[in-house]
This record gives sequence, C-alpha cells and structure tokens, in this order.
Amino acid sequence: MDASRTAIEETLGLAAARLAGKGLLKPGDTLSQRIPEQNAVVLTHVTAGQDVPEAFVWSDLGGTPMDLHHMIYGARPDVGAIAAGQFTWTSMLSRLDLSLPPIFDEQIRQLGVEGRRVARRAADRSAFPALQNGANAYCLDDISICLGMGLERLLLNIEILEKSAESFVLAAGAGLKVRRIPWLIKFIANGRLKKDQKDAAERHLRGERSILKAGY
Repeated sequence: MDASRTAIEETLGLAAARLAGKGLLKPGDTLSQRIPEQNAVVLTHVTAGQDVPEAFVWSDLGGTPMDLHHMIYGARPDVGAIAAGQFTWTSMLSRLDLSLPPIFDEQIRQLGVEGRRVARRAADRSAFPALQNGANAYCLDDISICLGMGLERLLLNIEILEKSAESFVLAAGAGLKVRRIPWLIKFIANGRLKKDQKDAAERHLRGERSILKAGY
C-alpha cells in the first residue's frame, strides 16, 4: 500500500480509538476523512473498546456517491471529516423529537445555530437536503451526525456537541427553562463559523487540507 495512505489510515484509526475510548463513538459507528490532495474519502467503522480499526474503505470523490458520508462531502466542500452513529446524548434528542437550540456560544461558533432534528433515517434520501444548511450537527431517527472542517476540528466538535446535548437534555428533562444565546452573540459566532467554512471549502477544492483555527 502507498505509504501516504498507510499514514492516513493510522491517523484515522487512532482518532476512532480515541473517540471510542471516551465513549463518544460506539462499535459500529463510522468515522471518515476527506483527503483533498487525492480527491478521496477514507472511512472506517469503530470496533470494540479502544481498539484501533484495521479495515478502511477508500472511495473516489469524483465517483458516484455510495453512502451518506460520500454524499455529504460532495455537497459540502467545507466538510473535511464526519462522525456518524449512536452518540449517547445527541441521540436522545431524536427520542424527544427535539433539535438542539443555541445554548452556548462555543456551540454556535463551531456547530452552527442549531443541531437540527431530522425526522428521517439515514438511508432515506429525502433526509439529505436537510443536511446542507451549513450546520455541523444533525440528529436523524437512527443516527447522529457531527461534521468538522478537518479531523482535528471534528474531534473537538463531537465533544462540544455531546456536552451541549447533555446539558440541554438534562435541563429539559428536569423541566428547567433553557436560556438562549442573545442574537448578537449568535450572529457574530455563526458569522465566524461561516468565514472558516468558506476558507476550508476553498482549500479543499484546491486539493489542500483545511487549517485548524485557534481561539474563538
């Protein structure tokens, strides 16, 4: 195998093991990464415990989309990595039939103004248009989806998503009033996210990796 592909698989496998070790991904969940310099996508399934996955599937981004990951990459050039599966707290939103509202500024800054509840299963192609609104978090009937502009950003985003969903679910379950972020802060935070996404999309389309932006 090409040495560069081996290194890419090792990095993705370690990321999968890290997320599984923290309980953020579970066996059977999927993790993928855009490889813009090869116009390709590499995907792996999370295995038991903290084991590093051994199987990786490569696909050409220029080919016919074969799965939901491939479809999202094709429609969202800003996206550089995707995690999909049974996230503990985010998946509870589907049971409550709720979207995740904007409750933390960092949540809005990295995930968008809403973690949208999409009342469809992942295999239902009619759900796909709802995943193209620029957000980085969605909750379908059978899986939750978290997006990032790169693999490092995704690892941070999924932690933000789960912590935000946990806070909201516990508060809503206790009957507490959940305060929303003021519109000006929401506007500024989301505007910075869109700026970063534009930069990431331009880099990916040039065959370059996106850059992890530091700070707020």
